[in-house]
Amino acid sequence: MTYEDLLPSLIANQLGLVTLGKIFQPPFPKWYDPNATCTYHGNAPGHSIEKCLALKYKVQHLIDARWLTFQEDRPNVKTNPLANHGGGAVNAIGSDRPHKSKPLRDMATPRRFIFEALQQGGVIPHGGHKEDSCLLHPSELYSMETCLAVGELLQQMIDQG
Repeated sequence: MTYEDLLPSLIANQLGLVTLGKIFQPPFPKWYDPNATCTYHGNAPGHSIEKCLALKYKVQHLIDARWLTFQEDRPNVKTNPLANHGGGAVNAIGSDRPHKSKPLRDMATPRRFIFEALQQGGVIPHGGHKEDSCLLHPSELYSMETCLAVGELLQQMIDQG
């Protein structure tokens, strides 16, 4: 919005009024433009309303005092973080980047520790209790660290997570 467009609204809402501007005599200041007139200063020559410092200070004072605000046509994170589309529900949230899970082989935590934590959390049912056996296959006497079924199960859980 230009200051030329804003001035009538300020006057109509009794937030500003036209004041008489100073009439300069030669020698003129460097900024003086004899071809420009300022509506805010009663069409006094010397500067345009768009370059009028007095009006700019007045508008900034009104903004700082919260007497003047400007409503934007597009969404604004400060005033309205989510555009109003008729309801407050979110249907789906998508991502442009693919989900890349960490391979189980890159994890330093032992499979037995992860598996026991999942059992304690009720995610996986309890199985055997021997330290040297596979908790997924309690009757077998091989390590969980080499069990392919445990590896596949844990990797699937990581991928879904």
